[in-house]
Amino acid sequence: MEQELKLQILDPSPAAWEKIYQHPLLALGTTPPLPLHALYYDSRDGALQRARLAYRVRREGKEWVATLKAEGQSTGGLHQRPEWNVTVSSSEVDLRVFTDADAAALLAPFLDLALQVILETRFERLESRVDRADGSQILVALDRGEIIANGLREPILEVELELATGEPAAVLEMGAELCHDLPLLPDGESKLFRGLRLAGLIPADTSAMRDKTPPLRRHENAGTALSRLLIQQSQQATGEARQHWAANSTKTFHQLRKTVRSLRALLRFCRALDADNRLGGARRELAGWFHQQNIRRDHEVLATYWETLATDTGTEVAPLQSWLMVQAEATHAHLGQFAAATLKLWALLLRAALYSDQDLQHYAEMHLRRQDRQLMAAGDAVKTAASFHALRIRIKNWRYVILALGDMWPSKDSKTLLKILSALQEISGAIHDADMAGQHLAGLATSRKHGLAFSAGLLVGYLHARESRQHKKFSKYWERLKDAPRPWG
Repeated sequence: MEQELKLQILDPSPAAWEKIYQHPLLALGTTPPLPLHALYYDSRDGALQRARLAYRVRREGKEWVATLKAEGQSTGGLHQRPEWNVTVSSSEVDLRVFTDADAAALLAPFLDLALQVILETRFERLESRVDRADGSQILVALDRGEIIANGLREPILEVELELATGEPAAVLEMGAELCHDLPLLPDGESKLFRGLRLAGLIPADTSAMRDKTPPLRRHENAGTALSRLLIQQSQQATGEARQHWAANSTKTFHQLRKTVRSLRALLRFCRALDADNRLGGARRELAGWFHQQNIRRDHEVLATYWETLATDTGTEVAPLQSWLMVQAEATHAHLGQFAAATLKLWALLLRAALYSDQDLQHYAEMHLRRQDRQLMAAGDAVKTAASFHALRIRIKNWRYVILALGDMWPSKDSKTLLKILSALQEISGAIHDADMAGQHLAGLATSRKHGLAFSAGLLVGYLHARESRQHKKFSKYWERLKDAPRPWG
């Protein structure tokens, strides 16, 4: 079983390459690069691909090696799949070289297929073997080259960490250290997958092809089930960090923040199962990254408000819109540090799952009821802007935990409760945005740049004018929340 973490190099510059090459953790030394040329084969109608099999023949220095890979999984950049390698004499197609019983059984229906080259890769590889503190051994590969398919080319710039012996957590821990220091992000796409997309053999939008996560079972051990859920959300967050790097859009940024918010809410919900506070460092790192990104979030939200208001009032959009987006884009994403935090969390949970002597239903319902009582008490005691902000955070955390545990109540309707919580989150967010606008735009509203000052003052006035209406709306939905049925009874 091949287990490897693939890390994409985000900076293609020679300086970044040299920094990666020289990093002591990779231990690449002065080993000369190994030239690799791989040919991937399938039938004209993609029979091997449909069977989730990959067959290639690769020249590795002076040798040819045939490889068969079977269906596995790739989540958060960690690839796990069965693999068989056989040294052969040439690149000639021959599925019969795989004599292992399992490989032969997989290939038996395809031995008479007419196979053709569907894509190729050409790259140079630097290799090393690293011993980790826990005794695990990791094979390091630093690759630079290109994928060639359908007359098109796409660069290869990546680090692969393959587990030779030991625990998979060791690969994640090493990946976390590298992402923290270097311009790297976990990448869930293999060279073959990228090549198939380049060749037009799979859809350009592959979001629908993601692995489905198994549902939660109410009678599972709470520690085991919640550990698995935390790992799934860590993997999702790592993948969305990669998507945000590729697109760097308001949409991908918002989606990443939502997933991180959910992960942080679930981490808080599990604190009673983390008696030794093993996950405390990961919680703090994720919180630190999240709060660093608030500046970008605030300015993007203000830009959205302004675009709507300016359009409705016939005011010029550009000056204030441009100023807000410049402020937003000045916030560094620090995605490598973020990925390091999620990989560490994932590794910690692989090393040792959370402990509980309760089943998931008992733990979840007991703590949701406790959060419910605390939320109601906090809502009844709101008197200041600070206490309202704290209530808003409680609403968000409770909603995200209920969403994450949705499999627990398949026969009961939680839609009403979630709809009310979603409305309360949106309304309280709008109230927060009015306060935030005052903080970010107060100086601009009194500046000498007349156009910007007018626009900023208009936006601040608009948001504050609607704030009182939002408070009334919040009170109405809060009363609905008190009477809404809870799916856990």
